[in-house]
Amino acid sequence: MKKASDKWYFTKETNAKGLCYIYAYQTRWDPVTKKSKRSARKYVGRLAADSVVNITAKFRTEFPQYAQGTFYFGLDKTLVDEAAYRRDFPNAPGPKPAEAEIDTALWDTRSLGFTWALEQLAAQSQVLEHLREIFKEDARSLLNLAIYKLDGGNSMAAMENWRASVYLPHGPALKSQRISEVLSRVTPKDFARYFHLRHQSKIERMSGADCVHYALDNTTISSYSATIADVAYGHAKRDPELPVLNFTFVCDQDSGDIVFAHAYEGSIPDVTAFGEIVFRMKDAGFDFSKVILVTDRGYQSLINIQKQIDLEVKFIQGIRLSEDIVKRSFDRYDASLHNQRFYDTGERVYAHSTTEAWKQYTDYGSLNKTLHLHLYRFPKADEAEMEELRLQVQQVLDLKNANKQVPPEKWLTYKRFVCERTTAQGRRYWDRDDNAIEAALRYAGRFAIRTNAEANPFKALSIYRLRGQVEQDFNQFKNWVDGNRLRCTDTAYWGKLLVCTLATSLRMMAIKGAHDREQGNRKIPNNSIDCLFTILKQIQADKRHTANAWVTRTITKKQRDMLALLGLENPTRILKIRDQETGRSGNMTGTVPVSGLSLIHISEPTRH
Repeated sequence: MKKASDKWYFTKETNAKGLCYIYAYQTRWDPVTKKSKRSARKYVGRLAADSVVNITAKFRTEFPQYAQGTFYFGLDKTLVDEAAYRRDFPNAPGPKPAEAEIDTALWDTRSLGFTWALEQLAAQSQVLEHLREIFKEDARSLLNLAIYKLDGGNSMAAMENWRASVYLPHGPALKSQRISEVLSRVTPKDFARYFHLRHQSKIERMSGADCVHYALDNTTISSYSATIADVAYGHAKRDPELPVLNFTFVCDQDSGDIVFAHAYEGSIPDVTAFGEIVFRMKDAGFDFSKVILVTDRGYQSLINIQKQIDLEVKFIQGIRLSEDIVKRSFDRYDASLHNQRFYDTGERVYAHSTTEAWKQYTDYGSLNKTLHLHLYRFPKADEAEMEELRLQVQQVLDLKNANKQVPPEKWLTYKRFVCERTTAQGRRYWDRDDNAIEAALRYAGRFAIRTNAEANPFKALSIYRLRGQVEQDFNQFKNWVDGNRLRCTDTAYWGKLLVCTLATSLRMMAIKGAHDREQGNRKIPNNSIDCLFTILKQIQADKRHTANAWVTRTITKKQRDMLALLGLENPTRILKIRDQETGRSGNMTGTVPVSGLSLIHISEPTRH
């Protein structure tokens, strides 16, 4: 016999008469077949109708841990005492011999880690709490649809097929008709109220004079529907043949959480809509005294700057270099942007700050205001821009001089850098316009920020760079959660927007949290949150058809590390099905309230 410390497994076998017997076995690795095979095998005893294992005297002698007491065949195929057995099967003594099946047929196996983690994040971040406050009994359904989107779900009609393969036991079944009903009950008013709660919770957790940094971004969404009022033909980045609507979101840069979202007519450009967006945020109850709004150059205009000043909005805004005052400032302070005293090793950039005089127009007259204009030069970026521009121009010249077609987009971008000339012999050819190139590269490697909130140029840049990460992650709204095309009617489109936004928000919170917790060898695999999610999906749970609990399979170190990156504990070994509202244990079909991060409140989804 091998050492008693060696791992033994238990299995149940049924004979032709329906009698059940328990056996213990060990496994060994076969290097030829590359598979584990059973090796040593021992008879344990007969399984009684009440799930008591009548252990033989021989087995008790060889395994002294089973020498005394009564043992049952437990939920996870181990021998357990009566107390543990009753915890796993509180409503029944266990399967009778006549009901016994082959082991594999007794169990349902599902992917656990990803859906479980997203449920925990939703509870931890108060997303579920705020959904319940606004959408009542539809809260769970909306969250489940968002998780479905995050798992690559496309057609809403396939929701229940997906759900049968994952651990997502809360909430009612979601067939097509039910989904349409849930989505159609989301109104613009409720949409705005939900995001007000998200913002308010941020402000309530703040202390002192701190401010939250909110990144604002916009995308266009193509629509196949002709019934949505805000859909119009506008500046679609893809599918120009389809009408679009504009969708603006505001994201907390610290957590990744989306705290505001607004949809409006697709024909309105970003820069024009900015003022309306700020007014709507005000109407939604946003306290701008605690907010610094971070925007990119797409929202830049002198009018928008003035609106923010008049409304007392704190802002950090990237600005185009086309403004004359910005060009003159770069020319004036060019020497400083080459001086080592103006270089920051952390941000790896030269910076010089100057001030601008502005007016704030109030009901009581105008007030003098001072804005900071931060000028930046990124070392070697000018050379890189020069090299790239010359390379692209040369490709255009090669095509033109070979009488070949230049791709339309490329020609539109680079035609101003080439010109047609004539040789002394009268031959026409295309050449580089060096004056145009020199003018375009005059401010290469430069960047500028205008702000009324941060006097330190390096700190302002650091805050602005976080906005770039948010913008990159939000691209998943279109590409990853299928938010780029709206396939729904006017009655359901606010619900679809909410689901896609919830999915994006959960994803961005996961990304931000995981990046913040990286240390040592515990890293996001391949710097991809999708890889992290894939590893979590490999965590599985089993449930006996006659049991009222799920048993989590062994969690590997890599899987534990991924959970830790999300700030989560490992799922408990036993995840019981428990009715929190009534205190009764057993199978359930309704929505179950969740409190905090409790791990024993899981119900099984209704099967149809």
